Amino acid sequence: MIEVYLLNLTSRLDEPVEKFLHYFTARRQENILRYKFAADRNRTLWAELLVRAVIAKKFSRTVEEIQIERDLNGKPYVVDGSLMISLAHSDNWAACSVGEVPSGVDVEENFSDALTVAENLFTAQEYRQLCKLEGRTRDEKFLSFWTIKESFVKFIGRGIDDDFAAIDATEILSGRGKVVGRNFFLSGAVVGICTERNFLPESFTVVTEKFFQTVSIS
Repeated sequence: MIEVYLLNLTSRLDEPVEKFLHYFTARRQENILRYKFAADRNRTLWAELLVRAVIAKKFSRTVEEIQIERDLNGKPYVVDGSLMISLAHSDNWAACSVGEVPSGVDVEENFSDALTVAENLFTAQEYRQLCKLEGRTRDEKFLSFWTIKESFVKFIGRGIDDDFAAIDATEILSGRGKVVGRNFFLSGAVVGICTERNFLPESFTVVTEKFFQTVSIS
């Protein structure tokens, strides 16, 4: 079964990242420090620390021993091949999915001009569904479709620039195909997870500060 872990970043977005950079290779440190704003540096840093902490806990290893690299499409993978992973972050949340089969995860909180985006990047059926809704209900449905589409392209290892309009989130959510998806709804945020039918999780875990202390990250 794929496992999904979430980390609330609200208290971490303004932290200096230097305290945690030693967990990363020199090349990865450079990539993290490239971001202009502290919040963006922390989102990137903590999404990766989250998945490394999860794997370290599972295998009774140190966080430093878990090395993450990225393929030519930017898809992250564990160097020793112990598990397959996916990472995401947005605003106040970081997310990861972990398992023995491929998966894709996404988390989103805010999206401006939802109808305009949907008209260009959603199927006609999805767009019609959104047009029938208003306010928070429309926003939540939009994020439901968007996170499933984005988690699907992560699952298959393609780039975000692929044609979202060709990805039928409604069909993926129906559970009829080989690749299926599910949404989890948080306070103000939506998570999407895609994976093979028999490995779709029914729940998620919110990681606390105490969890990081168990793997010596504090």
